Amino acid sequence: MKENIVKEYRLGDSTVWLFGVKELSETDLDEMYACCSRPRQDAADRIKSELKRRESVGAGYLLFLLKKRFSIAEDLVVLQSGKPVFQGDNGLHFNISHSGGYVALAFGKTPLGVDIECVKRKDLKVAKRFFRQEEYDDLAGKTGAEQPDIFCRMWTGKEAVLKASGAGLSVPLDSFSVLEEIVECSGKQYELHRQKITETGQELWVCVAKEIFCTDD
Repeated sequence: MKENIVKEYRLGDSTVWLFGVKELSETDLDEMYACCSRPRQDAADRIKSELKRRESVGAGYLLFLLKKRFSIAEDLVVLQSGKPVFQGDNGLHFNISHSGGYVALAFGKTPLGVDIECVKRKDLKVAKRFFRQEEYDDLAGKTGAEQPDIFCRMWTGKEAVLKASGAGLSVPLDSFSVLEEIVECSGKQYELHRQKITETGQELWVCVAKEIFCTDD
């Protein structure tokens, strides 16, 4: 197994590692599994879906590489919101996302969230239910070929903001807009950095939401 299967992108001042797990050989997958923490291995063993299991192992492998790069000895803990952090104050912020056989890990010096999604069919019913009216109107106004792409771009923006905030689904998706690159959510502002990437013919949207400052007095 070679670490160069992981591709690196820069989104703003954050770094994103990305790779696909569908085509991994069983040997590579076993080697990645061996690099995962015991809790990650146990969690992966409980997953029935082969694709989801591969994604879980892939996420564990990226965490292994992150700890190796920054010489982190602390254990990983998961906050009540579901956001993973390292114990101790090492000044490193990170977040993980996986979708459709791809795994992404973003890291930087400020609180952030990352989301990755595969571009697929649009879902205007979901947009109508969860997006703000102006977002839905913008999406509905696009041509049929553009709609799946724009929907995915918006969805990753919303997920990344929620993950950066650590609030999870306690914050409604329609309480903030991601039409612009500066987003205000729950008294804080986030800067969105979005990029569309094509991997083995699959179009992906990756979004990093980085906290920039607090608007509370």
